[in-house]
Amino acid sequence: FADVVKTTTYVTDASQIAALREIRARYLDMTRPPASTFVQVTRLYRDDLLIEIEAVAAVPIRRTPAP
Repeated sequence: FADVVKTTTYVTDASQIAALREIRARYLDMTRPPASTFVQVTRLYRDDLLIEIEAVAAVPIRRTPAP
């Protein structure tokens, strides 16, 4: 999760934002939090889902030294 640079969170119940923020802080570096978007929707792909999170990560290229 250290390489995450942006998240988009879709929820069906925005009243749960405090719980979401608490859980998010467990996994992401909140000293330099990634950009984020929070969207309330009426339903998700499946009716039994309450949340969907999309994450974008920027993984640095690790170059091996030339022989």
